Order: sequence, then C-alpha cells, then structure tokens
Amino acid sequence: MKIYDFLTNLSALNQYQKPSLLLLLFLLGLQISCDTELFELNKLSQNTGLTPSVQLPIAQAEIQLNSFLDRLDFDVDYERDTYATIYVSDSIQRLVETSIEDVYDPTELSAEVESSYTLSPIELEDITNDFNRISMSEATQIPDGTTTVIPPFQSTIVLGTIDMYNESYRSVRFFDGSIVFTVTNEFPIDADVRILLYDENDQLIASSETFSVAKNTSEMSSVQIDGLTFSKRLEARLKTQSQGSAQPIIVDSQSQYIITQFILSDASVDQLEINQAESFNYTFSTAIQLDESGDISLVQMYLEESILKLELVNQIEHILELNIRSNDLTVDGQPLQLQYTVLGNDQTQVFSDNLKNTGIEFTSDPATGSSQFSIDYDLTLNLQPGDILEANRDLQYKALYEVVDFEYVYGNFTPKQQMVTDSIRINEKLSELYDKVNIVDPKLVFTAHNGFGIPLSFSFDAFGKRNDGSQIEFVSDNDTQLIEPAAELYEVASSEWFYDKSNSNLEELISFIPDDRLDIEATLDVNPDAMSNNFLHDESEFWIDIYAETPLHFNIDNVAILDTLTIDSQIDTSDLNQILEATLHFDYRSELPLEVQLRTQMIDTLSKTVYFELDPLLLNPASVSDLGEVTEPATGRMSISLTQDEISKLADVNGIPFELTISTSDAETKDAKISANSTIELQVQVEVKIDLDE
Repeated sequence: MKIYDFLTNLSALNQYQKPSLLLLLFLLGLQISCDTELFELNKLSQNTGLTPSVQLPIAQAEIQLNSFLDRLDFDVDYERDTYATIYVSDSIQRLVETSIEDVYDPTELSAEVESSYTLSPIELEDITNDFNRISMSEATQIPDGTTTVIPPFQSTIVLGTIDMYNESYRSVRFFDGSIVFTVTNEFPIDADVRILLYDENDQLIASSETFSVAKNTSEMSSVQIDGLTFSKRLEARLKTQSQGSAQPIIVDSQSQYIITQFILSDASVDQLEINQAESFNYTFSTAIQLDESGDISLVQMYLEESILKLELVNQIEHILELNIRSNDLTVDGQPLQLQYTVLGNDQTQVFSDNLKNTGIEFTSDPATGSSQFSIDYDLTLNLQPGDILEANRDLQYKALYEVVDFEYVYGNFTPKQQMVTDSIRINEKLSELYDKVNIVDPKLVFTAHNGFGIPLSFSFDAFGKRNDGSQIEFVSDNDTQLIEPAAELYEVASSEWFYDKSNSNLEELISFIPDDRLDIEATLDVNPDAMSNNFLHDESEFWIDIYAETPLHFNIDNVAILDTLTIDSQIDTSDLNQILEATLHFDYRSELPLEVQLRTQMIDTLSKTVYFELDPLLLNPASVSDLGEVTEPATGRMSISLTQDEISKLADVNGIPFELTISTSDAETKDAKISANSTIELQVQVEVKIDLDE
C-alpha cells in the first residue's frame, strides 16, 4: 500500500462501548461515535525533492452522557431542572412485607362442641274435675225427709270416673305433680273423709289421707304423685265416716250433701305409652365460638367454603328426624337448613356438609364477651300406638365447624405487635463503587401499602454492616410512622414519608460504605390505638416500597472511560520509509467540570499485543459557577510526536485504544455537578512529513 493510498483510505471506524461500572453510576451512559471521513491526495510525480507535511483528520469521538441513560437499570430523570442535572433513582420493591396469616390466620379457624341433649319430662295440662254430689240420705242410708238422730256411720260411695289427664296417652308415669282434693261438707254433722282412685282393673292407685271436714266447711288434701303410674281413666271413690248427731235431724237431700273436687296441677311425666300416632318435638341450641385467640371480637365473616360435621349417638331408642337451622349462619344468603334421619340404635352416625358462600353474624356471649353464633336443633319423634317414650334419654352430639376458604371478616382487633426482619445484600460491584464515590444529598422515600382495614404503626432499626464486622445504625427523627387503614374491602391505602440529611444520618450511613448487607428489624403494631370497625380479607397484605434518589452530584476520583479506535487493514510496510515525521494531534472540547487524563496505545486487536504507549495528555476542566454548574467548556490541543521506532511499528497496528480518567482537582471536597447534556468531544488528526521521491 502506498502512503498516499494509506492516507486516502485511512478512516476512523466505529468503536465499541465498554463502559466500566463506575461509568454506569456516575455518567450513566457513554456513547462514542466516530465519524469516518474520506480524504484523497492527488498523485504527485516522482523525484520532486519535496517533503511536504500533511495534516489530516482520521477520527473524531463524542462522549455524550444522555445517549446511554435509558439502557441502564436505574431510573433516570435528567429533565428535573434547566441545567439537566442527572437524578439517579432506584427502588426496592416489597420490603418488610406481611400477609394476612401473620396478623390473623382465618384458615386455622374451627370450633368443636361436644354435648348431649336429654329428653325432658312432658308437662301435662292442669285439670279440674267436680264429682257428683253425695247426699246425706245416700251416705247414711236414711230416707230423705226422715227426722231422726243420725247414728254413727261409715260408707264408701263412687264419686264417678275421670280422665286423669287430657292427653291421649294409654298410661303415664308421673315425674312430678300433685293431686289436690277439696271437700265441701254441707252435712249438718262433722265427717271424716278419704278419696281413693282405682284403675280400670279395680286396683287402688292412689288415695288421700283421711281428713276431717266440719259441718258447713271445706277442707283440702294434697297427694304427691311423682313416680306413680296412672292409666288415663280412673274411678274415684269417697270413703266417709261420722259419729252422727246427738239431736234429731230432718234428712234433706237438697241441702245436705258433700261436694268433692279433683285438681291435677304442675304435673309432668317421664314415661308414657302411646295410645295413638303422635309426634313429639324438642328444640335446643348450641353456641359456637369460632375464634378463641382474643385478638379480635368478630362481628361478621364471609366464607367461600366451610364444613359442618355432626357425630350423633341416639340413645332415645326411636328413629328421630333432626332439623338444623341457624339465623346467624346463612348459605347463599338464606338461613342454614339441614335435615338428617337418625337411627335409634345407640351407634355413632356421622353427617358432613360442605357449605358454600357462607355468611356468619356473630353475637357476644353475655357472660364472657366471646364472639359466637348459634345453631338450633329441632328433634322430632314420630311414635305409633304401643310405643313407649321415656324422658331422661340422651341424644349425644359433636358439632365440628371448620373454615375451608376464607373471604373476609369484620370485627374489632385488639392491639398486637408483629416483628419482621429483612436484609438487603450489598452487590460486590456496588461495594467497589462505594470506594470511589461519595454521594451528595441522597433521599429515601418510603411508601407503605396497607391492604388491611386496620390502622398500623411502623418503626424499624437498620444497620449497615461490613465484612470486617463493623456496623453503623441508621438514626432518624421520625422513628414511628402511622399507617392508615384501607377504606374498603380489596382497596390498598398508601402512606408515604422520606428520609434525607434533614431528618436522618442517611449521608453518614452511605459514607460508611456497607459492603456486606443492610439489616432491617421492623416492628409492626396492629391497631395501636384500638380503633373499632376493622376488617380483613383473603388478599390483605402490607408491604413497603423504598424509592432511592440522588442527583449526579458527586465527589469523583479515578473514574476511567475505556474505548478503542480500530483500523480495518494493516499498513504496507514498504511505504513506511516515506514517512519522515509523524505527529498525532488530539483536539478536545470538554463540558465536564472535571480534569480528564487521556492515555492511548497502539495495539494489534487480535493478538492484544501493545506495540507502544503514548505519553498521557491532560484535558482541563470546564469553568464552573459557585453552584458547581458548567459555565463554559474547556478546549485545547494535545500533540504527541512519534519516534521512528513507533512509526515503523505502525505496520502491525490495527487499533488505538484510549482511556479517559476523570477526577476532581480536590477529590475530598469538590462537588462536580454533572449535566445530562455534558459531552467530551475528541478529534484526532495525524500530521505526517513524507518524502515523495522515495
């Protein structure tokens, strides 16, 4: 290749971006574009004796910050102000998250009630029966109208038959009750009386004591009948005796008589024999306390699915129909209604029902204050003639209620504290980055998301830890944050607060440069002020997102930008002897308020062989205002003369890597305020002096 052909075809080629990690954080983007230009030299004749110097541009590069921003993992806002200060932001999602199970776990809710119902004695109606009057003539066997001295006498007269009870039972055994006999003596003489009751078989069943009834008076006698068995029809007899009279008396049946009254009161029976088909009904209730944790006073709960399971042992010895109902528990909006047939075989029978779309309304136990709902039982016995029903027989039952699929609950939660720990591991590359960067004016914004219908309060301790065991504690002015509850089911309420240098030691924490992890120990107080009317649902959760933001306004030291200019084809060594001198000129324009050092090498990009390295050059910083903002870019030219040895090695060179090292003139104190529009423009020219005669 001839030298003029080399000069004609030499062009700057596209270069590949290889930004360092530091570049990603501080410059957030690097795009170096090299524009290729074509230069042609007119062919000159030989033996001219001329050694002209030719200066030709071979490449230009522009380092532009905002061209790379959108391809980074950071969220970048460089339109915040007119200076286009780059604001770097990042976020940590779902830190310190708490689900409903951590606050209240409804999936574990269940209740079991084990008890028995005993058939109570059947109460009978009170009845009153007035017997036929017994006249003086009938008792004494003295004809009516006779005037005579009444001699002593004793007689037993049938008062009549009565129904012992109004119910149509064949026979009963009394559990409790009494018979009261009232005798009114209208005889002109005193008498001693006794009432006797006989069954259909003429067997004496019960009788009163013998008691005296003076003439023209009434007396009562009570008979306790518990434990006695009576048939329905009885015959009553009156046994009367008297000492008679001392004086003659005219016997008058119209005005001389004894009246006897029978009263059955407060009677109940514990065994009866059925005379005709009849149904007997009993009702009882069970109160179920679904939650015994004490964390909540339940008011209302809705379940997509629940299970009611019953285990029954029927010791009544008759088949019974059991109807279960509840006004507190609804299924698909209707009160619970279930029906079972229970055999009277004294064996355990199990019934289970899956209840869909169940709503529960809770009441408060007046004694304990516990939340409960009631299930009512209706027990029906359909008996036939000849069947015997006995009280004090049991229906043993075990009721198990279990939550399967919870949807929501309303109630009043008592204060409760939840401890949550979390940890953020520090990326190794980020740790290396901290060694070079001091961030100015960072800000952390905490956003709490509360899906609970319960107010919360949040506090935390944070510790930055290094691998050497040292640590620093995050300290702030506002240690406890109140978190508003969600207003409605399936809504999420957001609460926001921030930390910066005005209310915390955030800058000190970052300056500590934790290289291991950041530990967070959080305390979540549930309903700290015991507010009422709370709720939870199956998707309730609490979490915190942290948004971190800082302007690109740093103390920067030793940040390196690396890239390479490549040459498509090698230079023909036969032309090198025509080059007498060669100089590389680097013209720059820098809008960075930082000092930039430029290093270049000549290499073979395939073998990675470095043939020679050029002396470093220095780009001056741009002028800045008192605020650290660039007011005027820095410009200049830096030139490097190549030695003959370096010129001779050009044949093997196909790449020119360069390194820009950025630093502040005072790395500890100077804040370099970077604009997104900042650029560094480089233009590389080669000036060669050639011998055209060779």
